[in-house]
Order: sequence, then structure tokens, then C-alpha cells
Amino acid sequence: MQASAVADESGTSPTRPWFASLVPERPALAPGVELAGIFADGAFKEPQWLIVRNGHFLQVPELIYRVAEYADGQRTLGEIAAMITASTGWNLTAQHVHWILLSKLMPVAIVLPDGPTAQLNSRRTSPPPLQLRLKRKVLGPRAIEPITTVLRFLFLPPLVIPIMVAVILAHAWLYVQHGMMASIRDAIYTAGALPGVLLLILASAIVHEFGHASALHYGGGRARSIGVGLYLIYPAFYTDTTDSYRLGRWARVRTDLGGFYFQFIFALAVFGLYLLTAQEWLLVTVVIIDLLLVRQLIPLVRFDGYWALTDLIGIPDVLAQVKLALRERFRKTRMRTRQADLKPWAGVAFAVYAAITVPLLAAVVMLLMLRAPAVFSALLSAFLVALDRLGQTVSRGLIGPAAAATGQVLLTAMQAAGLGYVLFLALRAPVKGLWRWSAPKASRRVGSAALISLALGGLLYYWSSSLGLTNGGAPAGVQTFDVSHRNHTLSAVSYPQSPPVGGPHSPIWQNCGFYTTPIANVNGVHSMEHGAVWITFRPDLKPSEVAVLRVLASKQTYVVASPYPGLTAPIAVSAWGRQLRVNSATDTRLDQFLRAFRLGHQAPEHGGPCTGGLGTPAS
Repeated sequence: MQASAVADESGTSPTRPWFASLVPERPALAPGVELAGIFADGAFKEPQWLIVRNGHFLQVPELIYRVAEYADGQRTLGEIAAMITASTGWNLTAQHVHWILLSKLMPVAIVLPDGPTAQLNSRRTSPPPLQLRLKRKVLGPRAIEPITTVLRFLFLPPLVIPIMVAVILAHAWLYVQHGMMASIRDAIYTAGALPGVLLLILASAIVHEFGHASALHYGGGRARSIGVGLYLIYPAFYTDTTDSYRLGRWARVRTDLGGFYFQFIFALAVFGLYLLTAQEWLLVTVVIIDLLLVRQLIPLVRFDGYWALTDLIGIPDVLAQVKLALRERFRKTRMRTRQADLKPWAGVAFAVYAAITVPLLAAVVMLLMLRAPAVFSALLSAFLVALDRLGQTVSRGLIGPAAAATGQVLLTAMQAAGLGYVLFLALRAPVKGLWRWSAPKASRRVGSAALISLALGGLLYYWSSSLGLTNGGAPAGVQTFDVSHRNHTLSAVSYPQSPPVGGPHSPIWQNCGFYTTPIANVNGVHSMEHGAVWITFRPDLKPSEVAVLRVLASKQTYVVASPYPGLTAPIAVSAWGRQLRVNSATDTRLDQFLRAFRLGHQAPEHGGPCTGGLGTPAS
């Protein structure tokens, strides 16, 4: 929330809050609060001053800022009033300062109430969900400035233009003429290449941060620190460029984009290293850097592209301003407050951004809720495939592929954890909001508890049913066939379905497991009679899809998987009298089919042996 919304100059006395009697005689800023100064070249009709609170930017009128500036824990209310009167055109008394603290600064936790209950402030905030947390400074100004003093000259226009021309030409050569397949193969099969790529990506991320710091230095500002933190659950670097808010609009935009510029320079250095060594795997680093920069351009989350857009418009943290506008739009109490007025052109830009962002973010959250079971199922399959690949490469002593498999295992686990955390954040916000709304009345609290329980229960039921966990029922799309004969025969059998779902079969069943070559229908049918599920797939199915099916056949008993020439769908999964066709190995219905029919009662001899028969599954 932005303080301009709570710190208007209306002079209307608010409802007396619970901490009215706890206004400190010697007020001090709360922990996590920083004064950033005037917001230069902003989009507001009146000048705004910035206060940073736990990662939130709050814009306030100058009078409110001055009270916060002089609140150092040593000065009394009268002394603060006297200093403001002496240094500005306002004539303040201790009573005025008392009212500003009570109605403007304490409600938004800029100054905390006095006494032992100070930490119980009801408006205490945490960093925004999609912002760095647990930040730890690694380098301070003393270490940063000697480096940026030299690097800042890279922002001189006579250097920027030829460097960017070289960047464009190098990338055009890479993507249009050279191609990437040879580089990717080289990265996978060259010993030590993948760790080398990871080290170069790490180095480029550090260079990226020095790009921000150097751009700020070039504009006349000073980076306070470079450090590390957590974005969701992922480690990330950061540069504290708060000082840029006293610079003009274009200096701030240059600071936001300085990281892009320096990473492009780093990519040029990698191109040069490639020319010297002819090591193809080096070019994979360039591709990954480009993908990371594209991700940084997303203007819906707090990446560099977002900050560049907000600084271009002239509204600090525009997402917070959108949230505030929505909150105030639906607030009906006397405490409803006024946002700082925007210039006409900025108001149009803000309205367009809000009109695009709000529905898009809502759609993303809704899609995430609906598709979470499928995504988690796909991640689980990818994790098991990577784990299986890791075991195979380690057993064969293949260092490079083993390192790649280890990275895939870790990355897949982190993706699952990150998705789970995003779901938690998406669910927590409405639950907390509804719970706070219900606080004044017991009837509201009971109703809110019932509504929250109903909503969460419905969501869990939907997820469970999507994964086939609710009743073990058949997934959508399953065909049912009547199988009238199941006698043993040594003759060839023509089945009405392809692949077959039952009928006369060989006296010898197929051993369950994964096969790289086709198996005979008559043996596969006998295995299904014992309760096995037979997964068949086209021989030309993508290796990544085949790897998922291999895991499905290996991680549990009574599953046969084999290629099947002439299959009309990419994958068909069959049980006795049942069949389902899907287009992808990550389709959640595959797991549902296995849960519903593996060792199911539809099989006449379910529980019969699935080993000791014909065939040797691949290891």
C-alpha cells in the first residue's frame, strides 16, 4: 500500500485508533523503514516524497516526509515542530506533529506506537509476495564504487552504440547462420561443459548487478549494496538502487536496464572466447543468458522490465498502486483515503496498465489453480525420469551426463517447491483478507470460517478428482469393450481392437516391465488377464515422452510398456476390456487409468503372476 493514499492533506480527523494513547514523545522510525527522498520527475501533479517500508514504496507529501525525517528517537514532538517550522514555510506545533504521527505515520507502521505493545501494530507488512526476501548484503559501497567508477564509462553514447551493434550482429550470426544443435550436443557430451556453463551463467548474473550499479553511478547516484536473497525459493542477486529515485526519469530507466546492457557485453565476451577456443558449448551460455533476459522483461512481476516500465511511467511500484486503487474503489468506510493525483497522460497509462494487468493476473491465478494437478504430475514424472537417468549415468561412470541429470533432478524439485509456494501465496491473500474482514463480529467470523472451509474443501476435491484420487474411477475418454472369450491358444489371433483389450491368448504371459521393441499381442493380452495395464506407444514417439512411460512401467508392478507399430494415437493404454488414447505421456489421465484398472476387478484373473513368463524388460 502507498502512503500517498493514507497521507493526504485533507485535515479531516480520522476515527481514533487503538494506539491513540501510545504516540511516543520521542518518535523513531520503525525497523525496515528508509527515507529515499523526493521522487524526481514523477507522474504526479504534486511533488511526492518516498519512504521505503519492507520493500514497499510509499509516496507522501513533503510535510509528512519531514516529520518522519526528524523522528530520530531523540527529538520530542515540540522539537520536531520547531525544526520543521524553521526549515520550511509551515508553522507547526507539537499538536500538529502529534496528529500527523497518529493519523498518517503510525497507521502504516512508519512510526510504531510507544510502549510494550509497539510490535502489535495491526498494519505491519511483509515484503510483497513476488519480491526478494531474506536479503543479505555481500558488497557495500566501499567495494562497489571503485569498480563502478571505471565501468560507468561504458554508458557513454560513443561506446554504447558500437557495442549494441556488435551484440545484434553476433546474435544474428548465432541464431540465423550458425544454429544451436551442435552447441547443445557439445554441452551434453563434453566432460565438464555443463559445470562450465553454470559457472559462466553465475558470472553473468554478477556482471548484471554491476550493470545496475554502474548505470546508477553514471547518472550521479550511489548503489548502497549488492547482495543475495530469495525470489520465491530461488536464490537471486540484487542491487540496492534506491538512490536512483532522486534522479530523473531517464536516469532511473537507464539504471533499470543497465543489467541487460552488461549481460549483453558479457555475451560478447563469450562470443570472443568461442572464436579463440572453438568450443561449441560456450554458445549455450549465450542462449541461456538471452532466455534469462527475456524473462526479466516480463512487466507483470517485479523483474527489471517491470521497474523500467514503472520508472518510464513515473509511478514507483505501479503494482502496489493498482492494488491500492482497487482497495480504495471498494472501501466504504469513513477511513477511505485519496490517492495522489496523476498527470493526465500518466493517468491514461496507469489505467491501460491496470486494465491489462488485473484480468491477466486473475486469469493466470485461475489457470494455475485449475492446472496445478497436471503440472505437479508432469513435474513428478520429470523428476522420476531424471532420477532414473542419474542412476544409469552414475552406474556407467559418465561424469558429464551424470552432472546434467543431477542438475535436472534439483531443478525439477525446485520447480515443484516454487509452484507449491506460489499456490500458497495465491490462497493466503484472500483467506487473510476475508479473515480480517470478519474480525469485528462473531457472526462474520463464523460465516467466513464456513466460506473458507467450503472453498478450500472444494478446491482440494477438484484437485483430487483431477488426479483420480477421489474414488479410483476411470478418467474421461476411456472406452469399454465386451470381451467374450479368453481361452488359451497356440494359433495366431486376430483381435477386433488394435492394440487388443482382451480375447484368446497365448498360454505364456508377458513379463511386466518396459520394452524397447514390440511384444506379441497374444502374450500382452495374457498379462492383462492377470490384471496388468499395457501401455503402447508409437515407435517414433519423442525420447522425452518414452522416458516418462519407462518410469511409469518401472516404478510399479503389473505394468507393461512397449512400442506398437501402426498405432493411430501417440499413446494407447489398455486393460482387460478398457482402453484410453492420449497425446502426451504427461497427460494426468494415464495415472488415473493405472490407479483405476491396474490389478482391477475387470481382469478375470487379477493378481495372477506378472513375472516368470516371456520376455526380459529393459533395465
